[in-house]
Amino acid sequence: MRRFPLRLHSLRGRRPSAAIVISSVALFLSLGGAGYAAVFLPANSVGSYQLRSNAVTYKKIEPGAVGIVRANTGQLQVRVGQSCSAGSAIGSISQIGKVTCNAALPAEFGTTTNTQPVPETATAPTTISSVALATGSTYLAFANPTVAVTGAGTASAQTVTVSCTLTVGSNTQIRSATITTVDGTAVTDASIPLQLAGGSGTATVACQSSTTATGTVKAAPVSVASAVNALQTASNS
Repeated sequence: MRRFPLRLHSLRGRRPSAAIVISSVALFLSLGGAGYAAVFLPANSVGSYQLRSNAVTYKKIEPGAVGIVRANTGQLQVRVGQSCSAGSAIGSISQIGKVTCNAALPAEFGTTTNTQPVPETATAPTTISSVALATGSTYLAFANPTVAVTGAGTASAQTVTVSCTLTVGSNTQIRSATITTVDGTAVTDASIPLQLAGGSGTATVACQSSTTATGTVKAAPVSVASAVNALQTASNS
């Protein structure tokens, strides 16, 4: 049997075929090429085109890494980092979390309209309306008592004077109205506007009447209707 010597120099001089190259690359990738790529990718070589949709999840983002610099404040509201002082309230909030403060509306205290008879025989003013005011503040109170005097049923005219007192805390204001009745049983009325600033405690309207008649006749019946309202003018401390 004839033997042919192996020509090593001829094997070294051959170039691998395309099929062998492709097979070798595929084998390399299957054995760890992806790990190689992850470690040895050049800087700035991966762009948005290389990323799959939804590839970056919240688990891939470092906690606290995304702040206002990276946030789109046209779509996201930055956390509010300010507050308003006492006596004011937040009026608006910008997209970067800055607040604008407006003066807060004053607290209001008041009653509905109450009506009470005010006989001239009373030895002290008759309370018409009263409301408690929270402590630690000052107030501006308003009342507009309406006095109604009914004729005594005689032909004699009568002159009735009604004095009403508005009390706010320890301050008082007194105003009066004088009404002359007409004949018979007709009702004549008048208003007594009151306005007073004062401290906490109560805001009260109280009235008292007196009658001057011609001849000996009975006093004309008197009633007063009033509400009382108070606005807080200083914040509670």
